[in-house]
Amino acid sequence: MKPKLMSRKVKFFLENLRGSLLIALFTFLAAILVTLISQSGIRYVSLVPAIIILSIIIFIGIISDMVGVAATAAEEKSFNARAAKKLFGAREGLFLVRHADRVSSLMCDIIGDICGTVSGALGVVIVIRIIDNWGGSETLINLIIIGLVAALTVGGKAFFKTYGIKRADDIIFFAGKLLAGLKLVKGFFRGEN
Repeated sequence: MKPKLMSRKVKFFLENLRGSLLIALFTFLAAILVTLISQSGIRYVSLVPAIIILSIIIFIGIISDMVGVAATAAEEKSFNARAAKKLFGAREGLFLVRHADRVSSLMCDIIGDICGTVSGALGVVIVIRIIDNWGGSETLINLIIIGLVAALTVGGKAFFKTYGIKRADDIIFFAGKLLAGLKLVKGFFRGEN
């Protein structure tokens, strides 16, 4: 093997390893932080708000998975054309497509896994609230609630993954518009024009 080719492969490997370790560290810290916040705050929430919060967290996990899949399936060519026309959010969408591996890791792995962890913790809170209010077998209620959480999460992700693949450019363009809007809001509060 040629030395230049070998050094490129080693460099790629080391960069990939470094990026993966940073993602793992960030996920570890974020999961601890989110779990601490959810366990300390959710413990005192009644049944109906806990169900609403759980539904929102499951929805966030499903949508983040769809965006991660869409980033890997989107076509860079269409975003180059949109960016050339200076369409609002096209540059941000192009950035997402060009960094699809990182976007997918962030959206599918980090956010998705954190949502899964928090939804599991909320499921336990809901089980406790149901038993406190109506009694019943803790084991049976726990199995049903955890089964429902898993079914909603996996079923929702399966449904929206297909949508993420088929409508990838539209989804990433919408995400680009959201990012561009956030930049405008951030600039407004900083006093930038």
